[in-house]
Amino acid sequence: MRKVFSSLLCLALLGALSSTATAQTPPARAQALQARVEALLIRTPGLKAGISIVHLPSGERVEVQAHRPHPLASVFKVPVMIELARQIQEGQAGLSLDHVLVLRNQDRCLGSGSLQHRPTGTRIPVREAVELMMTVSDNTATDMVFEKIGTTSVNRLLAGLGLRQSDVFLKNRPAWLISLGMGSRFRGMSPRQIASTWSKLSPEERHQAARQVEAENASLSLARFQAAEDASAERNSHAENVEVAAAVENLGSPSDFSGLLERLWKGQILDRKWTAYCLGVLSRQKYRTRIPRLLPAGTRVWHKTGTLAGIVNDAGVLEVQTREGRREAVVVVVFIREVQQGREEAASELIAKIARAAWEAWR
Repeated sequence: MRKVFSSLLCLALLGALSSTATAQTPPARAQALQARVEALLIRTPGLKAGISIVHLPSGERVEVQAHRPHPLASVFKVPVMIELARQIQEGQAGLSLDHVLVLRNQDRCLGSGSLQHRPTGTRIPVREAVELMMTVSDNTATDMVFEKIGTTSVNRLLAGLGLRQSDVFLKNRPAWLISLGMGSRFRGMSPRQIASTWSKLSPEERHQAARQVEAENASLSLARFQAAEDASAERNSHAENVEVAAAVENLGSPSDFSGLLERLWKGQILDRKWTAYCLGVLSRQKYRTRIPRLLPAGTRVWHKTGTLAGIVNDAGVLEVQTREGRREAVVVVVFIREVQQGREEAASELIAKIARAAWEAWR
């Protein structure tokens, strides 16, 4: 149902980009980019996009539907990584990148990544789990990291940064189980009924429902989990899958996530060491068919994609080398929801074109 589709160098580049010239980009550039982005949206009707673009040296913004919360899909893994780094930096509970996580049956999740297939009891350092979570979007690794830092911690991080249009607390496995109707609260419901019921729950009730469905399915084998997914794929329409995937999901506004990436880039969340670490991980993203797709060869990009039924997202920072020889950075966040079946490629291409337009605007 929920179909998913070197530190030193980063530190040096971070310092170089933060010391760019202070000349302000003419407002006309942002205005021209706004018009170009809106024209791209007109030429691709039916794609409901939220967009936030920030030119970091000047702070100029181009936004479309940027303050509306969108389903995040795997983009939620960005603040999970940042909060993990913050906890390690602060020495919280002796956590480190070398801390070993142990795979339990109840950690296994379908979708992206191969960790789900490793034997129960597999030991994996946090460092490796983060790489899997961010570079190949491994859902099982993500849930293990998120559980370790606490599923309420990311919302506290975001609220502390003044980013209050987002709600990130839901691990992949409970979201998937709920979407499949595999908990007592949702059993026997259609996808639309699940989506409607979930939308009416308070935040506290959603947290409780997520924990409850995990507890009720702790012994569920991966084979039975996959069988339930396969049966739902045969039974449900694409429209039903889109509706439930968008509802039972972490939410975030493009504006919040551009603000998060802007603060990360500027070193306003973490110290230099951990800022460079997070940017290094983001630079190793394996899926490059969205923001990086149409950029000139060699353009550096730090980003994270997200894909679910009807959801095509990407959020990141791209490097621009200006005609004057300065190296500057632009944040690009594009969240596209309710993507009709067969239009996933059009959505990815739209993100690529928006990123290219942003690159050209400040070139």
